[in-house]
Parts: sequence; structure tokens; C-alpha cells
Amino acid sequence: MPTYDQEDGLEFGVLFVSGIAHQRPGSALSALSGALYGWLLRWNCRTSLCPGSSPALSEAVLSPGASADGEPAHLSLAVPLPLSSGRQDAHWLLAESSWPVLFDAPRFLDLARWIWKVSTCLLVMQFVIPLRRNLRQVRTKPDGPAKRSRLGHIAAVVCYAILMCIAGMLSVLLSILLFALAVAAKLPIPRIELAVRWVVVKISSVLGDSYVLAHCPVQFAAMRTKVEHDLRWLQERCGKVAIVAHSQGAAIAHQVLKDGGYGPGLRTFITLGQGIGKMHLLWHMDWDPKVHRVTWWSRLLVTIGMACAGFPALAVLASPHFRWPIFTVPAALPWSITLIISGLLVVTTGVVLAARAVKTEVEQDVRLPAACSQFRWIDYYASADPVPNGPLSAQPAGNHGCMEPSPCNEVYDFRSLLTDHNGYLRNQDEMLSRLLNDLVVAAYGGQPSPGQHKPLLVGKDDLAAASCRRRSRIAWLVRARLLILALGIMQFFFLPVRSFEGPVRRLVRTIIPHTQMSDDLVRLVVALTLVAVVYLVVLLLWHLWDGRAMLRFLRTTPHCGKPDDSQTETAEPASQTAEAKEVAAIGRQ
Repeated sequence: MPTYDQEDGLEFGVLFVSGIAHQRPGSALSALSGALYGWLLRWNCRTSLCPGSSPALSEAVLSPGASADGEPAHLSLAVPLPLSSGRQDAHWLLAESSWPVLFDAPRFLDLARWIWKVSTCLLVMQFVIPLRRNLRQVRTKPDGPAKRSRLGHIAAVVCYAILMCIAGMLSVLLSILLFALAVAAKLPIPRIELAVRWVVVKISSVLGDSYVLAHCPVQFAAMRTKVEHDLRWLQERCGKVAIVAHSQGAAIAHQVLKDGGYGPGLRTFITLGQGIGKMHLLWHMDWDPKVHRVTWWSRLLVTIGMACAGFPALAVLASPHFRWPIFTVPAALPWSITLIISGLLVVTTGVVLAARAVKTEVEQDVRLPAACSQFRWIDYYASADPVPNGPLSAQPAGNHGCMEPSPCNEVYDFRSLLTDHNGYLRNQDEMLSRLLNDLVVAAYGGQPSPGQHKPLLVGKDDLAAASCRRRSRIAWLVRARLLILALGIMQFFFLPVRSFEGPVRRLVRTIIPHTQMSDDLVRLVVALTLVAVVYLVVLLLWHLWDGRAMLRFLRTTPHCGKPDDSQTETAEPASQTAEAKEVAAIGRQ
């Protein structure tokens, strides 16, 4: 196996620490290198920099651990980069630190116990935090074009309040489903056991990775050791190193940096959809003896509140089959609204108790010890990503000799709770362009000084314009979702279903024989089918539009020439404010 050193020209290394979604070793490296390769290929193919301007991948090893030193999956990337400071022949070493191989899927009963202890609070906090963030924007007094954005924040507050009510009502049904799966896991049937394990892994990829990091300190220590070993392997071969971490991989890499497990060559720590704050919140709720009593009361209140808010949904489903007062009374309109509101108030009380108890400790745990002056921590979070759920911290960086992410950048992937978390690398015009700019600054930026310019690959004005165009496309997608939802509701309540009744009944009977469907159930099936078909068509058209827009950006955006004043190296908060002004100015145009 070849040995990489400075004589080979690999002056810069990138370590990618992924989340649990990439179960197979080497898959995370393939995803990152494939995204960077495709972006650089389209960026360079329209220029005549030199005969070999296309990026080249070589010496790829995607099966880690085959050699004696247990080297990680890695490959070499060579590409000429037209930077604002001049042409640069880049030779980078991309490596992956794969920790999911150390992940042991928890038993379903243990995971269900953890869901009762912690995730009920997180379920509501997923909506409480953005609701409060939008509510603060509503309370500000806008003037001029900002009044239109205020209406958007009001609509967001209403939507998050509705989602929080739905989450409370569905909590009881979710608990029953988890209990049924836990019972099914005990049955000695291979297919059921495999199906239940698949469900456990899927839940773990959303919530369970936080559970493993917070609840299993032995596995967390093994994961940190693996990331530290891979980082040291990369630093021995490259003079400068950057870490790009996603999801709970960011929490592991953050703890490695907090423990001092890195050398002087580390330049940048970039987090995408990080789960750092959530992991520390869970750890304190599970292990910190100082907040044990408060978290116990918080869990009790959240459980009682969820039961009250979700019981009307259970009563509506059970009342046609069981004419018992315990189901018929909560299903009535006055009592159901009273139970839902009371339950949400109790849940909010429990969440506030837990948040106040661990807020100070979590803010202290997030901060990194101050490193060298060239080290930067940059955070990216998608607008609807439920894992980071907004910026990492609102506290100013540099307090008490510590470091926090500066800046925390909001990007727009797809504005979806289901796809935003794993959609960062598919956001080529906004996210990948910023990521490559950050890597270029880490590789060739050098010691910053007041009059020094950043070597950039994409100009800041072009990035601001691309960000505004992407937000406009996302806004059209959100409007289409709302219109399709309204169409489904109208179909259920107003449109006749006589022409669909016969085919729907025959279709259901072929799947479940001897099934009798009511008219309301037929309407619901027809409405859901119509919504699904129309949404798939709209989603296909939007992705075609988005793909053409990204290709246009990569083919028409001019390469950086002379650096202008907007690219001058300044303090991060000031640059972040200037960039926000640029985005606002382009949006007004």
C-alpha cells in the first residue's frame, strides 16, 4: 500500500465522519467524493484551464482495515482549482472514519424504554423550538419588504402549533405500535425477527444513534477511539487537515476535539446537520445526578400530557367498535378539545422543566477549547432538519477562551422533515459550493491578516444569488404541498366518490378478503391516493427544475477573478452580517 507524505503532493486531507445512515464502511466516502467529483467536473469542464482540467480520483481503498495499521477508507483527488488568488493544482487525500461498524442495535425493549424516558420531550421540543424562533420574528416590527416575511413567520407558527397537536394525539398510538413490535420480537419466527430488527435500525438512525451515544458509554468510547485513530492516520500524511462531520458523527468528532485528540495541522471543523446539542441534552437527562429529580418529574409530566392529548385519537378509533363511556365521551367534541389542550399544557410544563435544568450544562459542553488562530468551526443546518433543529448556539463565540461555531449557516435542502437531514450533499448550488469554499480556505488560506483576501472558488455574490434562487424554488415547493393538501381535504369532504367506490372496494378485498368499508373510509382511501399521485408528479417536475437550475449555476457562474472587498478576511460575525445584507438586497431585486 502506498505511503502518502508531503513529497507526494498531498498537502491537504479531509476526514469525513458520517452518521449511522451509512452502515457499510466506505459508503460515506463514496457519497462525499462522488458529490465533490461531480461538482468539480461540471465546474471545470466549461473552461480551458489546461488540457487535464477534469478532476481525477486515484488509489481508492473502500475496504478499510485490510492493512496492518488499520488504515481507513481513502482516496486521492487531484484537480486544478481556479481560485480568486490564482490557479492552484490541488492534491487532496479524502478519508472516512466509519464508526457505524461499532454500533450495536439496542434491544427493542431498551429502545422503547429510552423513548419513554427522553424522546417524548424531544418530540415536542422539535416543534417548540422552531415555534418560539418564528414567534420572536413575528414580534419584531418589520418595515418595507420585511412585512411579507412576517406573514411567513406567522404561517410557520400556526403550522408548528398544529404539528405539535398532531404529535401529542399520535403519541398514544405510537406507544401501542411500539409495544406490539416489542411483543412480536419475542416470537420465534425468523421473518418477524428480521422485520423487527429492520424497524429497530430505522428508528436508531433517527433517534437511536443519540440513544447509543448517550446511554452506552462503552460504545461511545470505542467510537471516539476509532475517529481519533483515523484522524491521526490522516494527519501523519497531510500537513493540513479538515474534518467534515454529519449528524451524530459530528457529536463523536466534537468530543474527540474536546478531549484534545488532534494535532496542530487541523484547520477546520465543518458540521452538517449536527447532533451535538441533542446528544449532550440526552446524556445529562440520563446520567447527570444533579438533574435526576427534575428530569424524572419532566418525564412523568410529558407522559401524562401525551396520554391526555392522544387519548381522543384512540377514542375516535375505538368508539365505533366499543360503546363504552370511556371511549364515547372523549370522542365528543368538547371533551376531546379539552383533553388535547390540557395535555399539551402539561407536556409544555415538563419540557420547560427539563430545558431549564440542563440548559447551562449543555451550553458549556458544546464549547470547544480555543485552538490555534487558524482553526475554524463552521456549522451548517438545513431549514427543516429535525436533528440540529436550528442553529447550534445563540451565544457569542470566544467566551472564556472557548470556541463555538461561527458562523452557523442555514441552508435550504428540500424543506422537508423526512429528507432534509440526508440531503446536504444533494444541495449542489448552495451547500456544496459553500463546503468547497471552506475547504479551499482551510487548504490555502494561511494565516489570516487584516488586509488578506480569502482564496475562494465561488464568489460570495454568486453564492448569495444562488441561495436566493434556491429559496425561491423551495417556496414554490412548499406552496405546492399546501395546495395538494387542500386538494385532498376537498376530495374527502366535497367531491363525490361513487365512480371510485366500486374499484376501491374490489382492490381492498383482493388484499384483505371479507373486508367491509364504510363510505368515509372509501373517501379517505380515494383522497390519499389522489394526493399521493399528484404529489409524486409535482415532486418529479420540481426535481427536474431543481436539477436544471443547479446545472445552470455550475455552467454559467463565472470563476473567481480578482478578490473584491467582500472577500476580505474579517471577523466572522461581521462577514456573516455582510452576507446577510447581500442576500436581502438580492431578494429585494
